[in-house]
Amino acid sequence: MNDILVPIDKAGRVVLPKQVREELAINPGDLLKISIHGSEVTLRPTREASGFIRRGHALVFSAAEGDFLDNETVESVRADEGGNLLKNLTKGLSQKGRK
Repeated sequence: MNDILVPIDKAGRVVLPKQVREELAINPGDLLKISIHGSEVTLRPTREASGFIRRGHALVFSAAEGDFLDNETVESVRADEGGNLLKNLTKGLSQKGRK
């Protein structure tokens, strides 16, 4: 993704462009960690837990720092010919989003 210029309003707010929010799976209510390094400001989404999240039309695994998706889980998803595992994960995600 190329650099994007965004304005800061009078209250000091910045709107993250939709493309950025979708790429990083940032949703309303999510928290961003702010770090300052010299003259640079970094915003980083906080991830409380690892798990599958919806990014656009895809279901992807989001790992908390230091977490990873193990080979056993990857192979289980690949071997799930009927798609039941992914259907259950997707169903759980859609129900979570309604709360």
